[in-house]
Amino acid sequence: MNFNDYNTRDLLWLGDFSPRWIALLVIMGLLVLAVSAYDLRTLKAYRRWTLVGLRTAVYGLAVLLLLEPAIDLKHVSKVKNHVAVLVDTSRSMTLKVNDQGDTRYGRVVEALAQLKPLLENDNDDHHFTLFSYGDGLQSASLAALSGLEPGADRADLTGALEAVGEHFEGSDLGGVVVLSDGIDTGAIGRRVRRGEPLDDVTLASLRRLGAPINTLAAASAEGLRDVAIARVLHDDFAFVHNSISVDVEIQAIGMDQTSFPVSLRRDSELLQTRTVQLRPGTTRHMVKFEFVPKRIGKEIYTVQVPEFAGEALYENNTQHFVLKVIRDKVRVLQVVGRPSWDQRYLRQMLKRNPNVDLVSFFILRTNANPQVVAPHEMSLIPFPTDELFRDELGSFDLVIFQNFNFGPYQMGQYLSSIADFVNEGGGFAMVGGDLSFASGGYARTPVEGILPVKLPASGPRQNLIDTAAFNPKLTAAGHRHPITQLAFDPSANQEIWGELPAMRGTNIVLGPTEGATVLATHPRLRNGAEAMPVITVAEQGKGRAMALTVDSTWRWAFSNAGQGGTAREYQMFWNNAMRWLIRDPELKLVRLEVPEDIYPPGTRLEATVRVFAPDYTPARDAKGTVRILYRSLEQQGKDGGGAELVETIEFTTDHAGHFALNYPVAKSGIYEVQVEAKTASGTLSDEEIFLSVPAVDQFRDIIPRNELLAAMAAATEGHHAVLPSFSNASLAFNPPRYVQVNHRRVIQLWDSFLIFAVLVGLLAVEWSLRRRWGRL
Repeated sequence: MNFNDYNTRDLLWLGDFSPRWIALLVIMGLLVLAVSAYDLRTLKAYRRWTLVGLRTAVYGLAVLLLLEPAIDLKHVSKVKNHVAVLVDTSRSMTLKVNDQGDTRYGRVVEALAQLKPLLENDNDDHHFTLFSYGDGLQSASLAALSGLEPGADRADLTGALEAVGEHFEGSDLGGVVVLSDGIDTGAIGRRVRRGEPLDDVTLASLRRLGAPINTLAAASAEGLRDVAIARVLHDDFAFVHNSISVDVEIQAIGMDQTSFPVSLRRDSELLQTRTVQLRPGTTRHMVKFEFVPKRIGKEIYTVQVPEFAGEALYENNTQHFVLKVIRDKVRVLQVVGRPSWDQRYLRQMLKRNPNVDLVSFFILRTNANPQVVAPHEMSLIPFPTDELFRDELGSFDLVIFQNFNFGPYQMGQYLSSIADFVNEGGGFAMVGGDLSFASGGYARTPVEGILPVKLPASGPRQNLIDTAAFNPKLTAAGHRHPITQLAFDPSANQEIWGELPAMRGTNIVLGPTEGATVLATHPRLRNGAEAMPVITVAEQGKGRAMALTVDSTWRWAFSNAGQGGTAREYQMFWNNAMRWLIRDPELKLVRLEVPEDIYPPGTRLEATVRVFAPDYTPARDAKGTVRILYRSLEQQGKDGGGAELVETIEFTTDHAGHFALNYPVAKSGIYEVQVEAKTASGTLSDEEIFLSVPAVDQFRDIIPRNELLAAMAAATEGHHAVLPSFSNASLAFNPPRYVQVNHRRVIQLWDSFLIFAVLVGLLAVEWSLRRRWGRL
């Protein structure tokens, strides 16, 4: 046997004895020797201790044989541990680091060239594995990384380190090398703010790797000049006519200016401007905007700072966001010409509705009333025309003119404001009475332009009002329309309308306007060949209008209550009318659902079209059209001007009444998706908008975070350096923990004739000496 074939040896004990048994053997040996020494006390000292020594040797050798000693000879070699090299390939790595045009990633490529001997040849202790990270961790090669153009939208260093731990789980991880600018869009970067130490959660997650993290910073903040909108903090939705705040975090570094403006725009309209005062020693500044949304729906807002010469980049000077504006309550303005039962019932119904914020004005006296006392002694207030129709009109969702004539109150100048209110998205209803429609002088006024009926010219009362009782007759559209749908079942709905109390007279109109929908007609009065409309609705601009030519719908509640019933039909009619006029989304029979507000270019829009029958069951096999219009961000706020039709898609719904829309978003801009579907209720539509802007979150914070990289290295006993200054020898790695046994041999020392002979010889000598010295 050649011992030179082995480079390590160990002593083994093959006997199956626990430490407790070994201790017991030692104690027994000590007791035996003590008894022997005491028994031999009469002998001379050298004879006594010679015999004790021989007995000790015999006992020790016997115990040694029981323990079965052996020599374990092995030829071993070290198993290399793993070193993960992580290269940041996010978009911020493309930024320049000097006037010569060198980039952060260029410095990383130079560092990889310096690491090439380690990466390609390894060494006796470590095996190096290359990874790139950005949106996720990916295996990479030196050649691929050297020719790569960084383009990842994220730099999730936290996720990359966690993925490395999972990748090498169960293996010996000797270390990590990170080549990055330190900008981490993952958990650590969000948790540890600039200037703060690593928190306990971060320290624990780093130390779980069990290996030093070496960090090589690709750049420093020296010489960097940039202004960026780092974050825009806002709620996902806002309530119309309620104040909302938007907090903007500005990052500025290397600027000569001491202040600059920050603007907030809605579409192209400038809402507010704030001034940022730069403070020495800090790069982050906060500004707050507060404003009141005026319209319901999605609105596109833009926060912008000026572009200054010499900035590292300009893409981060602007940030767009989409805000969804909804109602907290339906704000209704009820204006009444004189008190009446019709006014009383409608006002009570609206006041009892917890979702309605009602402002009600009704005229108790006019200039024509006798002046019994002086005006200043009356408790009545003047009719607030300026406040209602100039200052506060835009805060309402619905305006109801109920038997109201504008003439005595010098309101003619405000009628155009009401028309504008409707065209811009408001709801308007005119309810009949002897002071309404043509009887109220609305013919040839701006209000007639938004009414869904034509008005006769002013004239004798008998030409403008019919006082005979009648029961309205539903039209084909009225059987399907949500306003007149008092029951889902068509036959039940028709029966309810046939049993409603009769109306006591009506205003006379000349028929519907173009595009209007007649829901109910007069059974006797006609306009030429057509029955005269009683309930008529229409889309007017962005808003909706309803003309109800009667003032006795209150009888639907009064008569039913008098017969022991309820006011259900009355309440349902007016609730339906109110919800339709304010475009309640729940009443839509065609709904377009766009799950996201922002889609970066190159992604796909995945939307859903839902079509319902009049009873709100799914409308299967319904046919429709999707139109996608596009306009650039520079064209926003131009009321659709410049919008380009880019796609038209015909569709048929499936058995669930759905159609899945899948559309590639090619370029940045504002997209409007319009859908029309043919249903039993006619051709219905819905629309949504979404924004497409590049994903530049990586550029919101471009200041290198060398202090974060240094802290991560220090926490794990790694090495930190700023490129290009570093050496391969300075990197810290754990030594390999595992070895590989190439061949092995175990020599059992106890299983030997020589040891047995020595034991017998010692016993013989001890016995012989005892006899000679007289100790048998």
